[in-house]
Amino acid sequence: MRTQPPHRAPADRQRVNVFDPWEELYWGEKLGCTSEQLRAAVDAVGVQVSDIRAWLTNSRPSPLR
Repeated sequence: MRTQPPHRAPADRQRVNVFDPWEELYWGEKLGCTSEQLRAAVDAVGVQVSDIRAWLTNSRPSPLR
């Protein structure tokens, strides 16, 4: 069961640490993705939040019109 992360900030707001369970939850909520998607993005582009956000935006299917 996924829970809401407590109200605190990550150690580094520019980088994602998927090895910290709290940060993984935080960034998943913040970026609107699952843990699996977040880990795939980190594997693809590294830990920079801006790169991960761009990858997630470009890798998601567009909504049907």
